[in-house]
Amino acid sequence: MFQTAAAKTLFLFLILSFFALAFAQEETFFVQSDKVPRITSTKRSDKDLMLKQFDDEVEQNRSLLANGKDVRPSFFLYLPTEKDRLFELAGRFCVRYDTFCVVNGITGADEYIGGKRLLIPTLDGIFVPLDEDKDASALEILLQKNRAPLLEESRHLRYNIDGKNFAFFPGEKFTTTERAFFLDTSMQLPVRNYRISSRFGQRENPFDGRKSQFHKGVDMAVPEGSGVFACKGGTVLGLGENGVYGKWIQLGHGGGMTSFYAHLSAIQDDVQKGNIVRAGDLIAKSGSTGQVTGPHLHFEIRLNGAAVDPEAYGNF
Repeated sequence: MFQTAAAKTLFLFLILSFFALAFAQEETFFVQSDKVPRITSTKRSDKDLMLKQFDDEVEQNRSLLANGKDVRPSFFLYLPTEKDRLFELAGRFCVRYDTFCVVNGITGADEYIGGKRLLIPTLDGIFVPLDEDKDASALEILLQKNRAPLLEESRHLRYNIDGKNFAFFPGEKFTTTERAFFLDTSMQLPVRNYRISSRFGQRENPFDGRKSQFHKGVDMAVPEGSGVFACKGGTVLGLGENGVYGKWIQLGHGGGMTSFYAHLSAIQDDVQKGNIVRAGDLIAKSGSTGQVTGPHLHFEIRLNGAAVDPEAYGNF
């Protein structure tokens, strides 16, 4: 059948490559949200057949997992209304909130979910993002770091969900730190013992007093070298120095929210791009670098890149 040893070797290589590819494909389960069953009502009284099927699968999967069986959850789709709330939905579906929040891009308890397409798995567990993402939230980075050693073990499943890769750990829960980041909805003041020297909105240019300009944050006058604190838990998105803002830091908090701190005199050594900070962590010292009339902190809150009034988020 084979004319030469080389031809036989090539044939065996192709056969082995085919089985290796097939095995790799079996390891990853592909899910598309537009092709899974859709639940239209969370009220048992409405007798939604998909909700009944979902409930049955959840009960069966929990029993299998409790008896040490391998379980591969399926997914159902639900479109929340304006009245739906995250924790209430978790209760109605009898699935923990940490099971479906990350896979749906929900990284904070205060995120609005009305109108968002939610994939609900039929088994409790933790989904860990596997893809590198420069916009990853602090929660997602924590999940990747905490579960990295476990990825070498066999007790997890691989999913590709709408093009994004995840590892699924059946029965797992958020760690204490992960839960703290998810539930942190508070906004802390970035400096202490300050006075507002300029508010958000239209103002006269402080350098010539003539040309009107839009001020994208609040200026908080404090003595040079005062502590500057993270207003909320998050990830260091960037830091640097320029002629306008002087030394600056930008933090990402998930859900499209970022905070920006400028005119700093110094940045803490452990504040590096990609690092995680908690609300209230000391990140810098205030100063008068850049274009200023005196020492103060310029503080901004941005949503999806657009500056919003920080006073809407805290008692300034």
